[in-house]
Amino acid sequence: MFSRAASVLPPSASSSHNPRRRQRTHSGENNISLPRAKRLRSALASDTFVKPHGRGSTPNGEPKLNGSVPELHRDVGSNTRDLPVREALKSSDRGMRGDGSVVLTRNEMFTVSKLPSLPDRIRNRPTDRLTGLMVPGSPYALALTPGHALVWSYESPVSSPETFTFVLPYPSKNISDPLPLGSIVTASALSGDTGLVVVMPLTGKITYWESITSAGALDIMRQQRHGFEGSVGRILSGESVVQLESAEPTGFILSFSSGRLAHMSVRDSQGKPAISVQFLKNSASGAGGIFGGLRNVFGSGGWRGGVAAVKAYKSSKRGQAQVVVLMAKGPLQIWDVQRGGHHMLRDEVKAFSEILGALKRAVPECNGRSEDEFELLDFSFVPERAMGDELDTAAEDGFLTLLILGAFTGLKSSNYAIIELSINKASIYAGPVHPIRCYTTPFQSGMRRGPRLLLPHPGQTAFVVFERAVVVASASKKPDSPGQQLLMDGETLFHSFEDVVDFRKDLDIDIVGGGAEDGTVAEGAHQDDIHSLRRRRRNPSCALLVRRGGVIRISAHAPKEDFLADDPASLTAKSKIEQAVYYGTRESNPLNFTGRAELSFPQDEVEEAALEISQEIVNSKSKAILIASPSLEHQLKERANALRALAAHLKSTYPPLSRLTKWKLLWDAEKQAAARAIWRLYDVQTKELKLGKETSLLAQLFERLESGDKERRSSEKGNLDIVRHCIVRGIDWVPHFTTTAFPTVAELYSSGQKGHATVAFYISQANDICLGALETGFNFRQENATLYGLANEHLEDGMLISGGEGLPEFWTSSHGTMTGTRMLVDLAREMAIRYWEKDPVEGAPNPATISKIREENPRQVDLCCKTYLERSEWCSAQVDEDSRTEAADLKQEYPGVRHVQIVKLVQLGLLEEAFALADKYRDMSTLVDLIDHEKLFVEVQTQGPAFPAQLIEDSRAHSQAVNIQIDNYFNLYGDEWANAFFTSYIAKGRLGSLLRDNNRWQQYLTRFLRANPAYAKVGWINDVLEERNFASAGQTLLDHAHAKETDLWSKKVELSIGKLSQLASHHDPHTDGPEIPRGGPIYQDLQLIKIQERLYEHVGQELYAAIDERAELDLAMQDFGKRVAKERPALRNVFEEGIAALVRRECLGAHRLINVLSLMDHRYELDRPGAVSGQEFLLALRALYVGDIEGEGIKDLLERIIWRRCMIRDDWTVINDTQLKDDRAVEQSTSDTALFMTLKAGYSTGVLDDKFIRPRAPHEVLGAAVSPSDLKELFPEDVREALALDMQKEDRELQRYIDKGRLGDWFTGIVDAAKRSVDDDIEAETSAAEEKTEMQSKLLDPQVMTNGHGDADDEGDVIMG
Repeated sequence: MFSRAASVLPPSASSSHNPRRRQRTHSGENNISLPRAKRLRSALASDTFVKPHGRGSTPNGEPKLNGSVPELHRDVGSNTRDLPVREALKSSDRGMRGDGSVVLTRNEMFTVSKLPSLPDRIRNRPTDRLTGLMVPGSPYALALTPGHALVWSYESPVSSPETFTFVLPYPSKNISDPLPLGSIVTASALSGDTGLVVVMPLTGKITYWESITSAGALDIMRQQRHGFEGSVGRILSGESVVQLESAEPTGFILSFSSGRLAHMSVRDSQGKPAISVQFLKNSASGAGGIFGGLRNVFGSGGWRGGVAAVKAYKSSKRGQAQVVVLMAKGPLQIWDVQRGGHHMLRDEVKAFSEILGALKRAVPECNGRSEDEFELLDFSFVPERAMGDELDTAAEDGFLTLLILGAFTGLKSSNYAIIELSINKASIYAGPVHPIRCYTTPFQSGMRRGPRLLLPHPGQTAFVVFERAVVVASASKKPDSPGQQLLMDGETLFHSFEDVVDFRKDLDIDIVGGGAEDGTVAEGAHQDDIHSLRRRRRNPSCALLVRRGGVIRISAHAPKEDFLADDPASLTAKSKIEQAVYYGTRESNPLNFTGRAELSFPQDEVEEAALEISQEIVNSKSKAILIASPSLEHQLKERANALRALAAHLKSTYPPLSRLTKWKLLWDAEKQAAARAIWRLYDVQTKELKLGKETSLLAQLFERLESGDKERRSSEKGNLDIVRHCIVRGIDWVPHFTTTAFPTVAELYSSGQKGHATVAFYISQANDICLGALETGFNFRQENATLYGLANEHLEDGMLISGGEGLPEFWTSSHGTMTGTRMLVDLAREMAIRYWEKDPVEGAPNPATISKIREENPRQVDLCCKTYLERSEWCSAQVDEDSRTEAADLKQEYPGVRHVQIVKLVQLGLLEEAFALADKYRDMSTLVDLIDHEKLFVEVQTQGPAFPAQLIEDSRAHSQAVNIQIDNYFNLYGDEWANAFFTSYIAKGRLGSLLRDNNRWQQYLTRFLRANPAYAKVGWINDVLEERNFASAGQTLLDHAHAKETDLWSKKVELSIGKLSQLASHHDPHTDGPEIPRGGPIYQDLQLIKIQERLYEHVGQELYAAIDERAELDLAMQDFGKRVAKERPALRNVFEEGIAALVRRECLGAHRLINVLSLMDHRYELDRPGAVSGQEFLLALRALYVGDIEGEGIKDLLERIIWRRCMIRDDWTVINDTQLKDDRAVEQSTSDTALFMTLKAGYSTGVLDDKFIRPRAPHEVLGAAVSPSDLKELFPEDVREALALDMQKEDRELQRYIDKGRLGDWFTGIVDAAKRSVDDDIEAETSAAEEKTEMQSKLLDPQVMTNGHGDADDEGDVIMG
């Protein structure tokens, strides 16, 4: 804390709070006239810092490299002039400004500009070692090289200003020697001119020129005679002067590398040139003598080491200054220094711990850092903003406020912070704290001067100058409020704004000097007068001397009225991106816009900023985009370049954006390019139009568009050129016009208001709009997808062919654009066909216009195809039902639209263009039609009598060329072309010629026929005759018969021939046909055919009297469907459908065959081989298991249905009534039942074996298919309910027979009786066979055979006698 040995100020010092205090008087030496304030160019609306409550005086000669001085006399600047500059209301900031400066970057908080003024010696020798400073309060800059000092007006608007060059009498000898230190000396009362002082760091030699204007104009010898020389005195070994700080009016303060301080004066008490140096010593530290002197050297006021910064400010007392010394890790000293060199240590404040503690409390991440890592680097005085007191008065009253720059140093990074330190008589307070987060590059501790802190008046903006960067940070605090009071105890931070101005490393740029420029407002300028402030205000700035970069000024903007709001301005992603886009594209710009690793923004903020900037560019709402330009083409080019720069910067600097954001940015750029293309076409049209002609279509479209926006038109009066005005103001009209161009022209065409000449004129312009917009959009998308991070998208010729999920509707293929483009193609083609190569008539369009429309039609067709493809793919990727339905409709409609539009180009004589488009879209059917057109053309040419020989020869050559083209298509497209080519042949009835004349295309024809089941029969012929492949031929027929053939006879023949072909392949040495397994699909199909033929023979014998197919069906239903028609109507429909197919000789399939067999009425057929009577249900069971019914559950269900229908075929209540019946009668009644006959036939034929197909008991078949859900796999939904009701009737009937007819009991006995009957029949057949065999053996016995009736020959034949 404070040292009690010395108070800060004596009690007699007047208080700054005394309203009646005496006003200070100023001596003549301090009454320095101010140069006229220059007119500033920054706008109030772009500023961010709080305006001062009082003007006040400059607190000190604020931070610069080597020193600080008060304002110069006005006559010193006789070689410079203030140039009034008026800023345009809105213009590009990237050009030259009125003072010759060039804006390097600009945001809402500050502007960075490059001043033109730089000595030729510095500009032409960029590799020279250099240091310098800008003199506060004046336009002068000082640059020092090892052997020269240069002074010039850095605010001069000329690039090569008048420069005062001084040759140093004791230049540095070694390249490693530190550069000289220098400072401007204020004018004295005697000379009235400004001087220059230079100190050599190693030798301590001092040179002083009393007048820079006179001495700078002398030659070397005379310059040396006019200079005054001196020395700092004895310099210790290894010691050097490291800082020269102005302490006017008392002189200068020298800081040594050892930590010693010295006061230097260049004038005596009379104001005459005289150099004197006196080291600062603490007079209160002890007695005199040699030992007292040593204590002064090595004590608190002497050699302390680690001096971070020394600053001085004027005292209110005449001829006195106060010096503040900041140690890197030690105390803070306050010295009183007088004109003659008298000095006294007023106080020593131990503030290091307070500063470190405040930093750790405000920035939690610093809590783990060691105290040894923390270092104080620089400081600046803070003016009393709240009360407007002068700095010197406040300090002398015991109040002093400093801004201190500190850092936790590290090898790879350093954490910097700005801490406010408040000092009063009783205590010190550190805080608030502003941690610098945008810059963490470590500085080199061995550097002669580390980071510098500049705080120009009014103290609202701090500039932290590093080697290659400058941090601009807010140093303001909001006025006290209840919330502010609560936060003060928590180490309230400054307003959060900070940004870094970074210089490019590739240019080897470094900052070698600089200084603060205080903000001022000239007298008479009113705060509320914006235009007055623009002319008279000088914003707080810092000017930098940059090696290889010239003079750079960073100027903070004037305050906004809302700066003190609860939500202060802060650095945004938009601000950083805008700077890179508008200023980072020039190679000569020394600033780095690629972004630092310390600056990061949330992804959503970056994306929102990028979209907002993109919209501002395309709508000309950015301040960097010109609104009124003589060349609209130039303005459009500037917008396009800005969009390209935006995309490039986002891709190189920020993480990948979301897919949707990248597409939106690309669409903005596409529409911008389209607008530029349309303007070029319009500009050409404008040159060609003459007075009295029709106005352009584009102007009419804009007029219609603007007529609905009366509010905007009224607010922008004076814009007479509506086309230019609308193009400048945005790009939303581009997709709108691609939609409305056709309806506008079609309205004129259909209404008859305009003649065909005018309509053709507008069609031509509508083509320009659509072609200019859509072609440019698609081409731009294809060429720039990589730039926008969309290289992985599936783009083809600018179309997104897949992956439209999550994307909005494409502007190039909206529904209106797609429809309008297609209809415009048709209208343009119709107009061209009507007048192309026709004799001119009155009112006909201009032939040149018709020719243009004709030549553009292929491009229009191409665009129409693109819009269809892109929209159909986008709709397919959407989730809503309407879009998916539209996608299906478009995919069905598109091939026809494309085919018609390409083929109709032939009517315009554009055959080659038609071929090119068909090739591009791989439209094989269209290519075939175009080839046919060529072949027909050749045939027409050679028809008719007496054709010249040359014409015949040309036709032959043309025909040969067509054949070559066909062969090329086979080689190029392969099967894709072959399929279309052969399909066309077959469709046109040229199948015979296809099979006869196909030597060149045999392999394609074979693959085509084998791949198309519809051509299986032709493929079989081709395999047999041309390929000689019987195995393939047989398999082709078998596959077709099994899957496709519906005619019973044809299926039987195909199956038979297929079997024969495969059998033949086994005897063919060139082929190895497959084995035909028994029980496979072929066998099953043949078995079903055999069953169906037996059924047809059974039914057909009753149809001989029918006269037509309908009569056959009626007879069949009358004879075989009475029972089902009467009792079960739903099943009647099923039976009728099956019996109708049977009558028509169609293949029924297993399911329909089962229904017909199990539902038909029983008719007895005695003693007829193959009879169906009595075997209907057995045949149904066979059909079930040899058919193509899949699923064991379905088979089981159908089997139960068959057995149930078999059991209910007879009335078991009657059979069960055995009263007055003998056994024979009962046996006869049971053997006549369908159940008995089915069981007996099944056992006798082996169909029933109790394993594969077994008899089902009545209780097992109950409940089969009585629910609609049971019929889901068998019947369509609309008939399941009715069929289930009929199934329930069957089930109830079976239950009745079980209950009343004892069917369950009878079932077991009938099964046993059927087995016994089969056994009896087998036994009888065996006995009969044995008797027959015995009889034959007896007849063949020779004895019996001759028996005296004849002889037998040797072979046993009887010889009749």
